Amino acid sequence: MTSALLLAGFCAAMTAVAVGRLLAGDELTPYQGGIALLVLGITLLAGSWSAIRMGWSTETGRALLGASGVAVAVVGAVLLARYWGAATDGARDPTR
Repeated sequence: MTSALLLAGFCAAMTAVAVGRLLAGDELTPYQGGIALLVLGITLLAGSWSAIRMGWSTETGRALLGASGVAVAVVGAVLLARYWGAATDGARDPTR
């Protein structure tokens, strides 16, 4: 098992945590959606790296996985940047 595959597995677990927190929250905010999308984009990029290192899929499949990872991560980053000041109830405060 390569380090790229371990990274992809860890990122998938963090995506599950981010989506779980998003769904468990009382109030869905674009900021929280941005976090979930950014983590999902990083997971797709790690999966793309794993596919390249392990020789999985075709070149087209790996390119689509990488491109979708970049697109999802950019959308998540834009949501985070756009709604940074609008985060409520301590959404940005890790102590709450």
